[in-house]
Amino acid sequence: MKNRGHLILLTAIVLLTACSKNPISVLLVTGGHNFDTVEFFQLFRSMEEFEFDSVSHPEALGLLSSEKKDSYDLILFYDFVPGMELKDSVVFLTLAREGKPMLFLHHSLCSFQRWDGYMQMVGGKYVMAGFSSDSSAFSDYRHDIDLYVEVLDPDHPVSRGIENFTIHDEGYSNILLADQIHPLFGTSHPDCSPIVGWVNRFDRSTCIYLMFGHDKQAYSNESFKQILRNSIQWLTSQ
Repeated sequence: MKNRGHLILLTAIVLLTACSKNPISVLLVTGGHNFDTVEFFQLFRSMEEFEFDSVSHPEALGLLSSEKKDSYDLILFYDFVPGMELKDSVVFLTLAREGKPMLFLHHSLCSFQRWDGYMQMVGGKYVMAGFSSDSSAFSDYRHDIDLYVEVLDPDHPVSRGIENFTIHDEGYSNILLADQIHPLFGTSHPDCSPIVGWVNRFDRSTCIYLMFGHDKQAYSNESFKQILRNSIQWLTSQ
């Protein structure tokens, strides 16, 4: 009876600990690009298992360089700031040194054109005119295309359970890809890079990039929603 009582007490403690565990907290970083604001934030509000705050540029870098960032389990970038100054690289280097998980969506691939380290962190780069003298290196985009997306690694936790799907979105082509990325999703669309989602390591951080998410049509795609959930859960479990 005494052992049974101890077992019941231990079970109760475990249950109480599980119930009292705080939900995953995510900081959404936006700014520099117009987007379907209402639908974007509705997308994240629908994920009731997570907590979300948001910050926009120019205030974002100040928050990310302060102790306030420590209250978030993951930073999700949906910003578009190509002209960021080189001195601001210290913000990202600090995040990576501390091992902060980072999730980059869609046009965040275009940010921080002046710093080569940004590509090494995200795992790729959209090369913009005005930041390179080689016009053959410029990336391109096309709105409103139907991308048939193939799961390249069905065993990875981010893509596990995801079937091949079609999403109405914007595609980026002629982008640069870092050698060390681990591809998760791909497409054969002629107006898009053949790899549209991957995992990357930078210093002590695990990072994911997903090309999806141009507008409200993409936000409503159920496969995209599940990939976001999987990404947040997996990144914060590392």
